[in-house]
Amino acid sequence: MSAHRPRVLLASIVPPRNDCGVRILMHRHLVERNPFELHVVSTADFADDLLVHTRLRLPYLLHRLRKSRFGPRLGPWLRDYENLVWTLAVPRALDKAILGFKPDVILTLAETNLCHIAVKAARKHGLPLVGWFQDWFPIMKPHYGHAWTQKLLSLRYRALYRQCDLAFCICEGMQDVLGPHPNSHVIYPMPGQHQIPETVFPPKSGKFRVVYVGSALGFYGRMLCSLIEKIEPLSDLEIIVVGPPDDWPTEVLQRAKFKGISLGFKPPEEAATVLAGADALLVVMSFEPEHRLFMETSFTTKFVDYTAFAKPIIFWGPEYSTPVRVVRRDGGALVINTPEADAVVAACRKISSEPQMREYLAQQAKHLNQTLFNPDRLQELFVSEINHLIGR
Repeated sequence: MSAHRPRVLLASIVPPRNDCGVRILMHRHLVERNPFELHVVSTADFADDLLVHTRLRLPYLLHRLRKSRFGPRLGPWLRDYENLVWTLAVPRALDKAILGFKPDVILTLAETNLCHIAVKAARKHGLPLVGWFQDWFPIMKPHYGHAWTQKLLSLRYRALYRQCDLAFCICEGMQDVLGPHPNSHVIYPMPGQHQIPETVFPPKSGKFRVVYVGSALGFYGRMLCSLIEKIEPLSDLEIIVVGPPDDWPTEVLQRAKFKGISLGFKPPEEAATVLAGADALLVVMSFEPEHRLFMETSFTTKFVDYTAFAKPIIFWGPEYSTPVRVVRRDGGALVINTPEADAVVAACRKISSEPQMREYLAQQAKHLNQTLFNPDRLQELFVSEINHLIGR
């Protein structure tokens, strides 16, 4: 057995990057901890510092069309081609990367296109395949073309799970929906290496401050805007949102920026300062029926990140979402399971007026960070299962 570190070829539509979403989780496991020799194959546009060694793209003409002024109009058709036709063969660039890098294993982010090419490449080259199931991509708008393809893409997503020699699921909900597998493991999002400021300055307003950090688009934005409308006129509460608010109603957005409610995107180290100054931290998950499967199979990274700050956490989401199931089992947050923003306002006031409750919730969050969401435990599981698969 050679002495070199295990060689992992990551096939992913996005490269590891310390910003948000699935990119940040891959960055924490594969780059920050650096347990493997890593070669990244990606279809994403990328800069030289993003660790992508092999770039895959659609045939030249289709790639140019996507970049042209006709791209938005042709977008659904190009995405259908990428998902349903492009995946039928292994690109020569991927074959070349495998032959040159000589990986011990292929690790792929489960989504709608490149992961299915990774399956074919693993079988062609006789390599074990590890699937990373972080979100139900087939129902997410940026990842399918026409709506009629969603059912087919979901069937392929389930088939990918069965084809993997090892599968990592983001939560029990994902594992339950995907079904039985001989080598499947739950790995919650791993908290980042947060630098928490030693000195925290309370809000000058003297108000109870609730802070949200994360995506502020789509249903997140709709829920946050409804809460801002309730909190904005109050004399005892305030809300701060860190995240891109690009699709908010113009009037709400202008007012939120002017009053310092919306701070836009901030890198993790700057967001940590805002979190450290909060009285409570907010997590939101959609109550809208069309998002139910996504809520059942996802696990928001912001929740695990919040636990490092030992602050009361308010979880605003439906009972069927997996994080709420975890909170009901292990504690760690105050759950608001109704879509009405008034209930969140009442929760903030309850925490503000009851010091014992405030301390209890803070200690529960700290306990989760040290146990269930302990980053060393999650990394050890991730690395040890891959090593076991390849016989290390």
